[in-house]
Amino acid sequence: MNRALFAGLSGTIAFQNRLDVVGNNIANANTVAYKQGRTTFQDALYETLQGGRSGSEVGLGGTNPMQVGTGVSLGTVNVQQTQGSLEPTGQPLDCAIQGEGMFALTDGQGAYYSRDGSFSLDDTNTLVGGGSGLRVVGWMADASGAVDPTGATSSLTFDIGQLAPPEATAGATVRGNLDAGAATGDSLSTTISIYDSLGEAHPVELQFTNAANTGEWQCVATCDGSTATGTIEFDSSGSVNSGGALSLSVALSNGATTPQAVQFDLSSVTALNQAHSVVIDSQDGRPAASLSSIEMGDGGVVEGHYSDGRTRTLGQVALAAFTNPGGLQHTGSNLYAEGPASGAPAIGAADSGGRGSVVARNLEMSNVDLTRSFVDMITTQRGFQASTRVISTANQMLDEVVRLVQ
Repeated sequence: MNRALFAGLSGTIAFQNRLDVVGNNIANANTVAYKQGRTTFQDALYETLQGGRSGSEVGLGGTNPMQVGTGVSLGTVNVQQTQGSLEPTGQPLDCAIQGEGMFALTDGQGAYYSRDGSFSLDDTNTLVGGGSGLRVVGWMADASGAVDPTGATSSLTFDIGQLAPPEATAGATVRGNLDAGAATGDSLSTTISIYDSLGEAHPVELQFTNAANTGEWQCVATCDGSTATGTIEFDSSGSVNSGGALSLSVALSNGATTPQAVQFDLSSVTALNQAHSVVIDSQDGRPAASLSSIEMGDGGVVEGHYSDGRTRTLGQVALAAFTNPGGLQHTGSNLYAEGPASGAPAIGAADSGGRGSVVARNLEMSNVDLTRSFVDMITTQRGFQASTRVISTANQMLDEVVRLVQ
């Protein structure tokens, strides 16, 4: 009867622990990136009443051992690392992991990991976890916008409102058509602004004049008193045969780098029996501009938007992969810490080394199945009731024994 009492007691304790896990799952059904727990039970130590006997003993047959268990114990509480559904949020810094991996964060002393991608900027314009305030770890881009995911990681801080230096124009592309049926001496001009090393704009006029020779056009570029002249020859199909480039050296007097060489690409201009339509398609210079906002792009790439309309890569968040994610230790606030059974983190970019992809403007939802959780809650309740009934029955039997003694 004592064994029955202890078996019933162990059952109530085990089912109470299971109910704690189920209740925690239900409570976190709407927690971002929450991973539900699952309990397993193990039978407790057995008391051997009679040992087994081999059938090889002379004159006797074999018998099985007689053992009585002493109840149940909590075996494991596992974290189920299944993928949660992705929910679009429209927030520019939100992102979710599709597949394996975790975001890496730090408080300056320790390392933490999370599937929660609800990020924001703090008062220093550093990317942080929205709920924890821990700094997000990744790589900053260089001046050209390139990111090296094999280098050392750091927190991601952006100079919102700070001016980005200008870029002097080194080349421009001209596209369009020169009317092959135009009369000799007929001309067409277009204007573009180029930028010097100080970000100041200078207008450049390109003038195209139909030459006396068939299929030839003269091109003249003029800027601040500097001039360059060239001849474009077209073949019978109207494509450029020679003279597809024009170099202009501009003498500047405003303190910018001088002379400034600008290469005009004319190879895309055609000479067909169509109306004139020559335009400057693009040029690679820019004035000074301020960083107005940032947003998260797919792959965890952080993109900056400038006041002049351009977009440039500023950095990339890092992902950590673990040999055994179930070995991570919960620290609260949707955070995990490295545990003895998790293995060391392998830090790298998304879509590499077994790490999943990062989807922008989405958040991963909890993987809790409420229907299954309610079923588990009911079965746990019934198991708890049955265990208490064992205790009650064993107690009644003890009462009967006591009355016999009286």
